[in-house]
Amino acid sequence: MHDQAIKILEKQRQDLVVRVLKKHEEMEASRSFTERILAGISELFLLMDQDFRVIQTNREFLQRTGFTLDDDRQLTLEDLVGPDKAEAIRQAFAKGEFTEFEAHLKTGKGAGLPVKMRGSTHVNPNGLVLHMLICSDCSEFYDLMEQMQEGQKQLIHSSRLASLGEMAAGVGHELTQPLNAILLFARNCLKALDAPGDHTEMLRENLQIIIDRVNKASSIISTMRSFGRKVEEEQAPVELNGIIRKILSFLESHLRLSEIFLDLRLTEQPCEVLGVEVRLEQVFLNLVQNAIQAMGRVVVPRLTITSRVTNCLNLTTMQTEPYIQVTVADNGEGVPEVLQKKIFDPFFTTREVGTGMGLGLSIVDRIVRGFSGYIELESTPGKGACFSVYIPQYRQEATLGQQQGGKA
Repeated sequence: MHDQAIKILEKQRQDLVVRVLKKHEEMEASRSFTERILAGISELFLLMDQDFRVIQTNREFLQRTGFTLDDDRQLTLEDLVGPDKAEAIRQAFAKGEFTEFEAHLKTGKGAGLPVKMRGSTHVNPNGLVLHMLICSDCSEFYDLMEQMQEGQKQLIHSSRLASLGEMAAGVGHELTQPLNAILLFARNCLKALDAPGDHTEMLRENLQIIIDRVNKASSIISTMRSFGRKVEEEQAPVELNGIIRKILSFLESHLRLSEIFLDLRLTEQPCEVLGVEVRLEQVFLNLVQNAIQAMGRVVVPRLTITSRVTNCLNLTTMQTEPYIQVTVADNGEGVPEVLQKKIFDPFFTTREVGTGMGLGLSIVDRIVRGFSGYIELESTPGKGACFSVYIPQYRQEATLGQQQGGKA
């Protein structure tokens, strides 16, 4: 009886060992299968416990970040994205509203890897809470965006230089006048010095005229340098009326040579917008130049430029807000209705082949939209065209309120 009991216990022990070994093999096979699945995922995979400590990753995550899963110190969500972003991710998981987050994933070297995160929470049959994050590497996308922005900056700069080239004849004429005056009055001064008598008053007048002409020439050169400088990306408050006057001063000789009557109606209200001065100069320079070209065959060309503050619906906030409206109108050939929808398309042009790339209005539209604005065209063939630019008015108190709200 005693021997039989021993045999039964031995049999049970052997069965238990077999079951344990079998279970271990199943777990190892499952783990190996899971690891093969994770290794095949090209995105960065993270599995975290309920306290947001990393318990499993895939090979792609380790390779891209340079981290290692160290038993002595477990990685946490704060280690990967910083305290502020980690708290936002925790709250999104808690609310069950985790759809997509943009963040910079820290690496072992301290650099930031731009990613888009998608997350979900799972609870296993034993009640264990697991948080899963899948991160898509966006570094190539951001590199491409930087290249596109750099290309746009170069395109705008090239367009400005082309504008300077088109204005070369008028600028040359404008510089010739003060230079001839300087030469004439300088010769008068030399003759007066050789002539008998006191010519102090005449010399003083001639020298004052020379100084005035030098200042005029310097102003023209300064304006050309301003239009030739490269684009800066830092946004700041910009006064649109000042930009318009600056452009008209630059084009003064061209308008005079083309015998264009200028009707300038600028409001006395502040016309500040948040933008980049060089880019906004390009917007209105293109519009005025296009208007001048459109009136090439008009007997009595007339250019009308207005500015005012008006209330418009902001499609971003869906609220009515003050906008600065600037209109540039001409009495030229106008734009046919069939072409009005294409006028802002890249490379579209109504000019003859070889006289332009058709980039002007496309650049204008893109720049204006980049400052949360928009542009409209009204035109009747044979009666001219009117381009209206709308850009949100800069209000310091609103900007401060948004900043304080973001810090709260």
